[in-house]
Amino acid sequence: ESLRHVAQAGVGFLYKGMRESDRAAVLHLYDRGFIQILVCPAEVCWKVSIRAYLVIMMGTEYYDGAERRHVDYTVGTLVRMMGRASRHDPEGGKCIILCHAPKKEYLKKLLYEPLPVESHLDQYLHDHFNSEIVTRTIHNMQDAVDYITWTFLYRRLAKNPNYYSMQGSSNIHISEHLSDMVEAVLGDLAESKCCSMDDEGNITPLNLGMVAAYYYIQYTTIELVASSVTEKTKIRGILEILANASEFAVIPVRNGEERLLKTEARLMRFKLPDSMKYHEWSTKTLILLQAHFGRRTLSSELLSDQATILKDSLTVVQAIVDVISSNGWLKPALAAMELSQMIVQGLWNRDSVLKQIPHFTDKIISRCRDGKNEEGEPIESVFDILNLDDDVRNNLLRLDES
Repeated sequence: ESLRHVAQAGVGFLYKGMRESDRAAVLHLYDRGFIQILVCPAEVCWKVSIRAYLVIMMGTEYYDGAERRHVDYTVGTLVRMMGRASRHDPEGGKCIILCHAPKKEYLKKLLYEPLPVESHLDQYLHDHFNSEIVTRTIHNMQDAVDYITWTFLYRRLAKNPNYYSMQGSSNIHISEHLSDMVEAVLGDLAESKCCSMDDEGNITPLNLGMVAAYYYIQYTTIELVASSVTEKTKIRGILEILANASEFAVIPVRNGEERLLKTEARLMRFKLPDSMKYHEWSTKTLILLQAHFGRRTLSSELLSDQATILKDSLTVVQAIVDVISSNGWLKPALAAMELSQMIVQGLWNRDSVLKQIPHFTDKIISRCRDGKNEEGEPIESVFDILNLDDDVRNNLLRLDES
């Protein structure tokens, strides 16, 4: 209703979690010229290809819930938003950036002068090495060093040594830096029991590393699972382990969401541990998972975050099942499999199985529970409903024909 009202005045808006049909309609109206002003958050610039004669950035900061403060947009995001103004016509466009006065010269330097493209492989090297160790591409420390020499990271070390915390750009400095980096990464992998390394530097993949590589999950997640799961772990424990998986660290906690999360937490079946804080992504993940099981109504942004969580949850749960099975524990393995079913069906393990049927509400399930089949037994399963006569079934369900 709000979108229809502002569209009549030539104004449209986009936001995260917007329905795809609404998003397509707004972009179509903007492309045809019926909408002259389009308001959208910064992350939308990476998801849609729009152009404008004038782009106005209403600030250069966003709220980071993990750090509980406002942080600057990355240079890539600023350049991407500014680039929307250069696609209107061959003559180009205009971009206005609203910022604090002390940042003006800094931003002009970033946007007007060319910036080198640097490698961030060193920040994600653990999972790369683990995959190569499992596939036997890396057998020892020398293989790991040779692997890096074929990457863009190696090319940039000599060009911009200060960016990578190096003291110089000579071959000796690069060699020492690579050796220290490889030793630290392999040491972390060995400590997390993803691989083993003997005194001669020979590397052997272990079960945890194979599981992490097979499911393509981070080594910190598999380390957390292995150190947290015990023979007596139940569904609640596995759910908390899942919520703390590193894959969900990208889930943002927006400004003002802590209050909404606290409200949802009061309605959860499993109460939050005392150690959890509402500004942390792990707490938000746990709350949204339980909201999914309870089929709670959420805001569009929380629904979008919930969809991101559910997309990766099954893969992590399958990895948890493999780790538990490797230890020969039956009960926690069954609990993890049950959690997987809960994620797929979107209900608690103690809910009626009839909730799996589309359009079945609590009222319909209550009528089914109070009703009787031909043998006088309660209606508790899908097969019980299928075996009913048509008239009895229609009277029991009372579904709208539309």
